[in-house]
Amino acid sequence: MPTGSCLCKAINYQYKGDVITTAVCHCKTCQKFSGGSSVNLLIPHDHFRITSGKPKIYNHTHETGMHLTLHFCGYCGVTLYKTADRQEFQDAVILLAGTLDEPNALDNAAPEAEFFVGERAKWWRPVEGAKQLEAFT
Repeated sequence: MPTGSCLCKAINYQYKGDVITTAVCHCKTCQKFSGGSSVNLLIPHDHFRITSGKPKIYNHTHETGMHLTLHFCGYCGVTLYKTADRQEFQDAVILLAGTLDEPNALDNAAPEAEFFVGERAKWWRPVEGAKQLEAFT
């Protein structure tokens, strides 16, 4: 079962089953909270659980108008996952792939799509084989 944690290991999680999809998001919100674009795994909410610690939350209105909740460590500040009220995300956890514990987790998280490609840094090449989308869909 895949596991993950924040930088200081105060919060740990695991999930079971397959990932719904993997995507890189270049929206301004992801750029702000991650320091760049973020690699996200969409996991069914009922397949995800926190195994230790309790994340703090920050509620934010995304530039598209959806309500986004960031779940982060109050000690080291790492955002572990997001939840959102947009229909495609309502029953899911948007997990930040960089928080996975597996050493090669990012190698195994090849994106199927890139969102908000118009906001992607000019030096960032499109991911080969990934759908290139101007928004979430």
